[in-house]
Amino acid sequence: MSVVSNAAPKGINWISSERLDRVLLMCTVAIAGMLFWIAPRPGMVDLPQHAAQVAIWRDLATGTSRWSDLVRINYFTPYLLGYGLALIFSFIMPIVAALKLVMMLAFYGYVAAGVKLREEFKADRRLDWLLVPGFFGFAYQWGFYSYLVATPLALLFLILARRFAQTRSVSGGLLLCLAGIGLFFSHGLVFLFACATGAAFIPFICRTPLRVLAALAPYAVLGLLALGYNFALHHNDLLVPSGVELSWSWAIFEGWHRSFTFLLYTVATTKQDWYLLLGVVFLLAAPWLMGAKLNRKDPTAFVMIAAVLGIWFVVPSDALGVSALYQRFAIFLLPAYVLVFREVAPGDVPVSSKGRQWLDSSWFVRTAVVLFCWCFLCVIGIRQHRFALASAPFEEVLAAAEPGQRALNVVFAPESADIHNAFTYLHYPLWYQVDKGGFVDFNFATALPQIVRFRPDRVPAAVNQVLIEGPRKFDWHAVQGRIYRYFFVHHTAPLPVGMFNNDECEVVLVKDAGDWSLFERRTCR
Repeated sequence: MSVVSNAAPKGINWISSERLDRVLLMCTVAIAGMLFWIAPRPGMVDLPQHAAQVAIWRDLATGTSRWSDLVRINYFTPYLLGYGLALIFSFIMPIVAALKLVMMLAFYGYVAAGVKLREEFKADRRLDWLLVPGFFGFAYQWGFYSYLVATPLALLFLILARRFAQTRSVSGGLLLCLAGIGLFFSHGLVFLFACATGAAFIPFICRTPLRVLAALAPYAVLGLLALGYNFALHHNDLLVPSGVELSWSWAIFEGWHRSFTFLLYTVATTKQDWYLLLGVVFLLAAPWLMGAKLNRKDPTAFVMIAAVLGIWFVVPSDALGVSALYQRFAIFLLPAYVLVFREVAPGDVPVSSKGRQWLDSSWFVRTAVVLFCWCFLCVIGIRQHRFALASAPFEEVLAAAEPGQRALNVVFAPESADIHNAFTYLHYPLWYQVDKGGFVDFNFATALPQIVRFRPDRVPAAVNQVLIEGPRKFDWHAVQGRIYRYFFVHHTAPLPVGMFNNDECEVVLVKDAGDWSLFERRTCR
């Protein structure tokens, strides 16, 4: 995998080595897409909730839902694209397969868009390998489905943004507006990031006030769209109970960890995976070890990395009812980093007196980068395989529940040692809603961005009691236990004595498998 010089001596053919590098990269990306298919139900924290949204949306749209008195469809949502694609595929395949397919395509799009963005900035093509591992970091492992779908669109939006800042053509402005609208209906946070970064290109390209104003016109239109959505949020009748408070995480005792955990979030979610941080540090050092040069002649090459660094150090961890706010943007760190290094120029590659390229340290560094990508992808694959085996008992519990019932999710032990995430099982019982047409609380139908939301007078009491106070303070009357037929319980320790004791209904254990228990509410007085 030697470096190809633009000034290679005549008669020396380096095309074969360059092709080998491209073939290896394409094969790696193609195989990495199979990671989504290893576990029947991927160990991604929020994914069951997103699958449940697609399931109930399909039933509501086709008039087959038994929950239409409980929830309603909300089409003015920034999650429309990801859910819409999954909905379409769900008519020809199971919903979980539809979500896997969309995420696989999003991964392929992420790498492809990253390469196109690198080409737009004429950055070093040797660094394309850095685009491979970043997709499988924090956002992937937390199951931020809509966010993952939006990331490749953000990278493509930045290409259009830079081109429009350079040309300021009417057609370019219209195309940028359309791309921005599409991005808005993919994910609101990604939309804001892409628009802010794209607008930041303008002062470095346009030198007069009139040109700056002309270049800002599409962003004004997109700003009106964002303001319209904000107006709708403040004039809706939906309650959004949430225990999320404003937090920068710097203020807590271990807040200093934020100074390095953002790097870890590029490929992981927990400090238990500290060794992967060493790999990320190596990826960041790789361009320097290869002898790559900064693109000092193009200041726009540094805009995206500046935006990511600003998020790292300034954006809160929790705000506006949203958790893990700044952490999810780690997915943009490596694509942004690639842009700051210019493409290989004549004279950058050492050549011997006989016209042959030296086998220098660059070759070994590139090989090490490839090996790290392969090892990291193997780690993700092995964890998903182990999770598939560990989560198998849930299928027994799920099979014991009759379809079309209302259920409560009571997870005492959300962590998974196989996935290395403290919250993997937090929403896992939502697969009952996906597979059997039931309805499970806690439910994302409480959240503003969702395609399906509770009707204003039907938000259940369990949202506050179970979500905010926690299952160990479970109180039958506080959660209105009699409205639920089933209780899916995940626990690694004995349950509290008399947990389901009440003076209204009989509650019995229906199925016990592994760490899962299914309780059923039967006769009530």
